[in-house]
Amino acid sequence: MAKHIESIDILKGVTILLVVIGHAVQGVVSSQHLTINTEYNSIFILKQIIYGFHMPLFFIIAGLFVASWSKRNFKEAISQKISRLVIPYFVWSAITATAMQIASNYTNSGLGIKDFLLSPIIPFSQYWFLYMLFFILGIILYVLNPFIEHIWIFENLCRYIIFFSIGTYVFDFIDLKQYQCKKILIPIIVFLLVNGLYIKFLYMNNALLEYYFWFVTSISGSLFCLSLSYYMLNKLKKIRDLFSFFGRKSMEIYCIHLLILAGIRIFLLKILKINELWSVVILSGFITILLCYIIFNKIDYEKTRLRWLFGIK
Repeated sequence: MAKHIESIDILKGVTILLVVIGHAVQGVVSSQHLTINTEYNSIFILKQIIYGFHMPLFFIIAGLFVASWSKRNFKEAISQKISRLVIPYFVWSAITATAMQIASNYTNSGLGIKDFLLSPIIPFSQYWFLYMLFFILGIILYVLNPFIEHIWIFENLCRYIIFFSIGTYVFDFIDLKQYQCKKILIPIIVFLLVNGLYIKFLYMNNALLEYYFWFVTSISGSLFCLSLSYYMLNKLKKIRDLFSFFGRKSMEIYCIHLLILAGIRIFLLKILKINELWSVVILSGFITILLCYIIFNKIDYEKTRLRWLFGIK
């Protein structure tokens, strides 16, 4: 595998693990109604920091490949997006909706079959990312642009489209084949300083200030993860293969992790009645990541013919 492609796999691995950890933290925050002013506010702060850049980074990564995708013929390009995004969106929305309907008394959101039936017009659960990404790459955005007014998915669209656009230009400004991260401390220091300031803004409870500063946290977090990925590639060879594996399986993990995570959290909180919330966060996140690794390291897609479930031909 080419060096610059492997580095992107590592970056995707870092990002998808942040998504899993972010959902582990968010699940506890929602179920226990944590805020900046409650006990265990450190969990709430961690959630805010992760959510301050992990999805923008996802969109930047998605934007990296739009140039190569646009060079395909129209039929091939549309077919690829349908198999890669639309099919996983509806398949996993249906599976998740069924599971949530059965466990509706225990889940945070209470989503179910009704929400799945509305999924063609209202994105379902975490799959809003797949839903939005397909439409971002289509002409529908241009057609509906005059009517955008924070309805349907357009609030998120307006929020994330800038990061997708940034991703499309990354190759023009950064030669990923030659990029080297010799000074990993610099992006770490910037990331820590930016988020230290962000935490102060959280205590100020100024939604507008938080929103605009969120762009700064997104860029600093993305640059930190990019630098970390290249540092792993060149300096941390013993763990780069693990992150590269998670990156190559990022779609599969994205589709399935929430089902595993929610089940583990419910078991820890409702069945075992663990009151130490940091233990719930750490255990649910670690076990989910471990199970995802075991599942996708052992599945033989050619024999099980499950590739289509994750949009893989």
